[in-house]
Order: sequence, then C-alpha cells, then structure tokens
Amino acid sequence: MPPLSLSQKDINAFADLGTQVATNENEFILTRNGNRLRVAQNELGYTVTVSDGAEKTFPNAGALLADSEFADLPRIAKNQKVLLSKQKMGNQPVPIVGTLKGVVGEGATFVIEQNQTPWSALDTWLTVRRESQPNGGTELLLVDGPAGVGKTTVVREAALLRAENYDGSAPLILQIASRGRVLQNIADLIAFTLQDVRSNLTIGQLMSLIRHGLIILAIDGFDELSDPNGFETAWSGLNNLIAESRGAATFLLAGRETFVSIELMQRQLTSFNSVSDRLSALTLGDPDPESAKGWLLAQPGWDRALLDRDFVEPIFEDGSYALRPFFLDVIAREPTALASDEPPASDLLSYLVQVMLRREAEKFVEVFDPPNGAESTQDYETYVGRFLEEVARDLAENQSEAIAEDALDLLATIAADGILPSDQVAAVVQRARTVVFLANDLHAGHVRFAHEQLLHHFLAREALRSVGDGETPRYVRRNLFGRNALEVFAHVARGRHEEAKRFLSSARKGIVQQSRDRTSTNLAVLGVAAACGTAVEDAGLHIKNVGINELYFPFAAPSGISFRDTAISILHAVSADLRNIVFESGVHISTLEVDRLTQLPSQTPKPQMLVHATGTTSDPDEIENILNPEAQLSKSGLDWSGDLLEILGRIERYRTFWLRTNLDDTDHQGRRIITHPLWPDVFEALRELDLVTIKVKQASGPNAEFIHFRKDITLTEHEGLFKALQD
Repeated sequence: MPPLSLSQKDINAFADLGTQVATNENEFILTRNGNRLRVAQNELGYTVTVSDGAEKTFPNAGALLADSEFADLPRIAKNQKVLLSKQKMGNQPVPIVGTLKGVVGEGATFVIEQNQTPWSALDTWLTVRRESQPNGGTELLLVDGPAGVGKTTVVREAALLRAENYDGSAPLILQIASRGRVLQNIADLIAFTLQDVRSNLTIGQLMSLIRHGLIILAIDGFDELSDPNGFETAWSGLNNLIAESRGAATFLLAGRETFVSIELMQRQLTSFNSVSDRLSALTLGDPDPESAKGWLLAQPGWDRALLDRDFVEPIFEDGSYALRPFFLDVIAREPTALASDEPPASDLLSYLVQVMLRREAEKFVEVFDPPNGAESTQDYETYVGRFLEEVARDLAENQSEAIAEDALDLLATIAADGILPSDQVAAVVQRARTVVFLANDLHAGHVRFAHEQLLHHFLAREALRSVGDGETPRYVRRNLFGRNALEVFAHVARGRHEEAKRFLSSARKGIVQQSRDRTSTNLAVLGVAAACGTAVEDAGLHIKNVGINELYFPFAAPSGISFRDTAISILHAVSADLRNIVFESGVHISTLEVDRLTQLPSQTPKPQMLVHATGTTSDPDEIENILNPEAQLSKSGLDWSGDLLEILGRIERYRTFWLRTNLDDTDHQGRRIITHPLWPDVFEALRELDLVTIKVKQASGPNAEFIHFRKDITLTEHEGLFKALQD
C-alpha cells in the first residue's frame, strides 16, 4: 500500500493552540511548539523548513509525522519499552493455541510455529497484513478467548516486541485498557494510556498517526465497555474512531468471543466498508491436557508422579479451568499446591488460593520462628488473607490495578490488628510485600495482583465480610462488577456459607433503599451471585427500579428472586436454571446469553439481542423460535422427564468440582445432587457408562466416595445414559 499524502487535518492536529495553518498549493505553514515551520511537498517527499532556515527532508508523510518535530515516535517507543519490559514474559510461555476464523475480506493464515511465542506470531501476522492492506482500507482483528487465556498478555507482549525493535518500518501498538478504572468510553481510555507512556500526543494527533499506519490501536477488554443500553456507547465510539482514521488504520479488539464476534461487528459497525475493509477473528484457547502437563514438567519441582496423583490427573481434562494459562502459570511456581491427598473441595481458583495461603503462612513461620512454632501457621494464614483483602479493597476503591509500596506497608500493618502480636508486626510488614500473590507493576514502586482473577477472589472475600458486617464500601457504591468478577464472587460465596448468609441479609436491606449511586445495583447483582452459589432456600431478593450492567447466574437460581422495572444490559444465563426467577412488569433485557443447557422461566422478557450456541441474532422471530421451550430440547432430541433434566442440570453445573458423597462433608450444591430422589439411579448409570471418576478415601468419619464428572460430554445428549435411565 503506497504512503498517504499529508492532509490539512493532519497538519491542523499538530499546530499550536490558537494558531492558524496557512496553506498554499503544495505547502503548509504552521506554528509548532512556538516555532514557525514550512512543510513543502516536492519530488523528494516533504521538506520541513524552520524559521532559521534549517531544512529536513522526509520520504513520505508518515516519516514526517513520526519525527521528533511532530509525534516523536522513537521517544514513545523508548517509553513503551521501559514501561512494558517490567512485565516481560519469558521465551517459554504456556503453550496456548490460536485459531483464525471468520475472515471478512482477503484472508491470511495465523500460525504459532514450534518454539515461537504467540506474540511473535501475532507480530508476523500483522506485518503480512500491512503489506497487503488496500488503499483506504481499515484492518480489524478481534482477539477473543475466555478469562485467563492470555489475551491481554499476547497483545501487551506484541506491543513490547514492536517497541524493542522500533526503527520506523513497522507501526507501534498502543494497548489501551481500563486498569481498574470505571470508564465507559474509548476516548477516556486513550487519554489515560497516552499519559501512561508519557506522551504529549492529543487524541486528534493520535488519529493522524493511526490513519497513516504509524500506530495500531489495541482496545483491551472491549466487551467490558457496556452500559445499561448494552454496548451503545462502545459501538458509537468505535464507529467514530474508524471514520476519523480511515486511510491505513489497523485496530485490535480484545474481549470475550460471545460479545465481540464477527457477525456482531458486521452488524454494529456502520462505518465498516465491506469492499475495502478487512475483519478477522483470532481465538486464543487453552492448551490440550498433554501440552499443559508437558509444560509443567519442564518447570522446577514438577514430575510425572505428581501429575499422576489420584486427585490431580482428573482435573487436567479438556475444558478444565486447570488448563487456563493463568492457572498453569501460577500453579507452576507452587508444585506442592497439588500434592495433597485430598481432592479440591472448591473451585480450582479458590482451592489454589487456599493452598498458596497455607504455603505463605508456613514461610512466615519458617522466617520468624514464633514462640508457638507451627501452631502459629493458622494465624499467619488468616493474616495474609486479610492483608490481601485489604489490598483488593484499596485497589477497587481507588479504581486502580496497582498500589504504591508505602501504601502497601500501611495496609499490611492494618491487617495485622487483632491477628498478630504487636511485637511481630514491623517484621511481618516487611515480608508481606513478597507474597506470591503480588507482582511488580509497570509503574516503578507499585505492585499489583499477579492476575486479575486473584484480585477478583480477594475482593469477593472482602465484600462478603464487610457488607455482611453492615458496611457499604466505596467500591460497592461506585464501581461496576462484570461477569468475571461475579463468577468468582459466586464461587467464593459457595465456600463461605455463613459469611454469604450475613452478606445476603445486608444485601436485602440495601436493595430496598433506593440510592443515587450504584449501591442498589451492585448489591442486587452480588446478591444474585451469592444466592445461586450457596443454594439458599429463599433468596428474598426483590429487585426493582435499577439499571444493571451485567447480571450473572451461576448454578441454579433459588426461589425468591424477582425483578420489576429493571433495565438489564447483559444477562448471562449459560448453563443456568432460571425457572425460579420471576420477571414482573417493566423488565427490559438488551442482551441475553444462553446455551443448550439454559432453562428459562416462561415469562422471560424477549431480549433485543440473543447470544446462543451457534451465533448472535437480533431478529425478533429468530429469538422467539430459539427461546421457545420446545426449541430448548437437547440437540439429540431425547425426551427427558422434568425430574431427570433437573438432576442432570445440577450435575452439569457441578462438573468443575469433586463431589463428596458424605453428606456431612459436601457443600449445599453437592447436597442438592445426592439428596435428589433420582440420584441413586443416575449415579449407577453414570458409573456403568464410565462417565465418572470415583476415588475412595478415608475422610472425616467413614470411607467416602469422591466423584468427578466427565467434562468432555453433555449428559442430556448422551443416548446411552438416556436409554439406561428409561429402563
């Protein structure tokens, strides 16, 4: 693609405020940083003459704009390198997979070669695409995948790679993200990111650089830029960006595939030109079980004997959370975390956190040798957990992803109150900043959680405790809770039943008190997640007159949840049983996410947009057909009874966990399975068909069976199981 010409719009963006740009036939005269500049186009390209007569000639408009007299891209590249190198990954990252699909326009293959990093593969792909970019065409690449798969890391490392090798021949990548801030428009994100890289660029100047192919704009977490009207603000902002930067622009959008899909992009991007623009989707996925195990075996402290342990081997199955690069990266540092003879009693994230907390507590005991010796381990474990909860709260209340080290020391001191003896506090505070859950941030002198999922976990613990004690933290009044945060909150509540009960009691009181801030909304969405996670008999959550950003239902919804006069931007109901939910008058749903296991109440309001197993649609007739109860039968057309569908649904939603068949040891969700009248028959059929892994171990009391349900099949579509349960 030949370079673009310099336009009046480009020059205007770089002229000093309050000054006029004069134009002649082939030249512009402007004031830049107080200096009078003459920019003339000639056979050599563009010549810039300053007031003292000095001249500098550039081969094209892009080279001129990148120069230190204008955007000074070499300085920005240098700043990016310094900023991003603090989180630089090694050369042997978790072996994720990348699949390119849904190409609109001329395509190009995406391959992660052996011994090649995913970000190097992305850099190569972008280079190839740039060489074939049509005149006036815009390149859009969606990078999607589940939470923890590495979307942010891949884009950040590609940006660092470009900054390290910057010589003007390839565009820089500017990655914009909220970093904990509650922002709902792209312009704010861009402004904060330009500030982070110490750039003096304005958004107008950045648009010129994007237009000339000098900077690639990467919007990380695009799916999080929703509002009560859906993604109206985000789509409008993106449409404006594309229209303003048309020329040789490239955009990367990272987010969940469900809400950033090819078909959705084509429908919402009114500025997309199907003739000249190109749209591709790169889906990042977890490694297969053998690749994940092979990677772990290459890490210090790991061996085959550990991976083959009774309660370890089954968790590394296709579809397991244990295959997420985030989980593998964290667990690789603590091989002893999976050395227990007990199966994980909770979701894998909570289990990992609990094991690592215990390990950190043991390290404190080893270092400080307290008078009570190993008996102090529990106190230190409580302390580390409380300290991390305080860190999570501080980050949430300041809408930041990082905290200064001096503030960290203060929180470490506060957390020790009432837990550790006063004579130990000073020494403990110095060691607190070294716990494995924290990592150095991009900004010097600041630390952050090693992954966003860990932040969500400890913030969930803090919210359960503080709200349950009658407090309304500032982050509950001001912040937004997205799907990932709500999912983690539900799992944390599941493992802390008594705290969750106190939380729900406070949430009920808070919901009925209308507020001008987000208190009522946040207590509603957190209350729903907690009620579903703990399987209460009656949630007692009557929600009305609020606007909800994202509403997430894990497991099955208990009785006692109703909505009235409520606008819901996104309702996540994948694999959820919502039949107990009561939707009263005035409920509006912008986007509803379902799958073949979703069970909805008959009076569910019809959404404007439906995200389902085979795609996304906004066609009312199609939505009506898909949500028709008869259409919600399994693909195999098996005519299950209502009772069997109920227990199989409970099992499907429990497949993340080990089920303890001893009633005294299992959780409320587990009890709902093993106390179901059809459980003996279903369990026997699952055993006969080899659809479960069963381990027997001496637990508390008599020998107990631990059951792990297979993740690679859908029970309601298994013809053998259907036949076995009809006999």
